[in-house]
Amino acid sequence: MKRVTLELGGNDPAIVLDDADPKEVAPKLFFASFVNSGQVCMAIKRIYAHEKIYDELCNALAEEARKAKLGEGLDPQTQFGPLQNKMQYDKVLSILEDTKRRGARILAGGHKLDRPGYFIAPTIVADIAEDARLVQEEQFGPVVPVLKFNDVEDAVRRANDTRYGLSGSVWSKNLERATEIAARLEVGTAWVNQHRATSAVVPFGGAKESGMGRQYSILGLLGYMEPRVISVLKR
Repeated sequence: MKRVTLELGGNDPAIVLDDADPKEVAPKLFFASFVNSGQVCMAIKRIYAHEKIYDELCNALAEEARKAKLGEGLDPQTQFGPLQNKMQYDKVLSILEDTKRRGARILAGGHKLDRPGYFIAPTIVADIAEDARLVQEEQFGPVVPVLKFNDVEDAVRRANDTRYGLSGSVWSKNLERATEIAARLEVGTAWVNQHRATSAVVPFGGAKESGMGRQYSILGLLGYMEPRVISVLKR
């Protein structure tokens, strides 16, 4: 029988605490959400921001989206490309239409580009319901919701309220506090003040329905090995 590991995607949350600097963390959050136009298993899919910094962070993320350069991969000025196939393109557009029907605020983007290829403008969404498709599903595209919270317990509960559990992150100036919260995320990898940081010597994989087994590191190698026991009776 073949030995396999399965990495099955995620709906990765980022929790931004009230002491975080919106202007400082916005570029990092944006890149971790939209790299490869959101087509990364461990990209940020949901951002939970404390009400104290919610508006400022939303505005900073929207500004990042508006100045993003979309184009062909051969253009050295290009930062973001198209979606990889029509099926996924149609799915992301369907999620985007559902988002608009629900009355959520589109702060930036929200439309496809009138050019060859499956291009969708980087989209930041605010004031969206928790049961919306964009929050509940893995969009795997350049559309990210920002949700408001005023209680950390509530933020952790909502972040964990998903069948996925690949990765997540917590952002704060208080490393001890952020680390304690990160440890409560039901994910295979939880980062503090970073996201998508991986290494060949650190195991990576998901919890819940985000996969089984681990890749990278000694743990990843051991998953493909057969333990053997030699038992000797000494008289």
